[in-house]
Amino acid sequence: MVKNNILRNLTKPKKTLLVLGLIIIVIGLFGGGVLTFFVSKEDATNLRDVNEPNIYSEVDVSLVTSHFATLETNNSLEKYYFITDTEGYLYIAKMDDETFAKLKANYDYNYSTDPTLEEPDSVMISGTSEDIPSDIANFAVEYLQEDLGLSEVNINNYNNVIYPFLINTYITKTNTIMDIAIVFGIITVIGLVILMFYINKQAKIKDNIYKYRKSLDEVEQELEDPNVIYNSLCKIYITTNYIISYKNGLNILNINDIIWLYPYEVKQSGITTSSSICIVTNNKKKYFVGKINITNKDKEEAYNELYNILLQKTPEALHGYSKENQEKIYNTK
Repeated sequence: MVKNNILRNLTKPKKTLLVLGLIIIVIGLFGGGVLTFFVSKEDATNLRDVNEPNIYSEVDVSLVTSHFATLETNNSLEKYYFITDTEGYLYIAKMDDETFAKLKANYDYNYSTDPTLEEPDSVMISGTSEDIPSDIANFAVEYLQEDLGLSEVNINNYNNVIYPFLINTYITKTNTIMDIAIVFGIITVIGLVILMFYINKQAKIKDNIYKYRKSLDEVEQELEDPNVIYNSLCKIYITTNYIISYKNGLNILNINDIIWLYPYEVKQSGITTSSSICIVTNNKKKYFVGKINITNKDKEEAYNELYNILLQKTPEALHGYSKENQEKIYNTK
């Protein structure tokens, strides 16, 4: 019993798809997990010690003002505040409402005229360091000049009063972890898609092998004949009795079943982009074999050679496309 090794080798999907899919899945699952672990364990840096943007930072807030500027982005309203830490340093905070609510007691104390009001405890807030946008810097300088009477502060020297990096509480460690999860989740899905594509191709091969099961042994034996015709560019074998096409799936056609064949071209803007050979069998089914994209002379020659061989192999079939041939095939009962 022949084990159909040649046909399986012709049609089996490349294992590079399997390996690539598995590698991407591993990166998506374990890479994201490892990165999330390190981010979750990352300690926040005191904003006073930060000298670049995108650093996970924290400030122990003693006092907070009302917001002095707002900026609308992506249909959300971002609010900017002045805050001071327990050492009296002044910062700008781009602060979400939830974080500001934690500072309500510090805000009330800052604006209170009650001398008996007890100073509240400081509140630690965290976020990501950012450069201060130029328009926010202008608003900050205007606030310092008009509301605090610091007329000597201007856009050129405000860093002497305000720390040059703000803290953005809209972007927290949780947000970063969520972003990591989304990115590596997408990577994992891509790996799964590639793996499913590989599995689907394997399933189609099994279906094809099963479909041709009755003639597989004979086909395998004919493929081992040294006189078999092989066209590597068109991915096709021609044996004594069969045409075996393995481009875009497996098709095994009995030459004696062919009743019509003709060249078939696909054109775009009047230019031929691909050519194949349409074969019609005695059950009126169409098969397109030997497809090539017209890119070079070698492919064109291989295609023409294949077509001429098929013409010689099918002397009883109709050759070439015409309305007359079409009527003969499809009007015959």
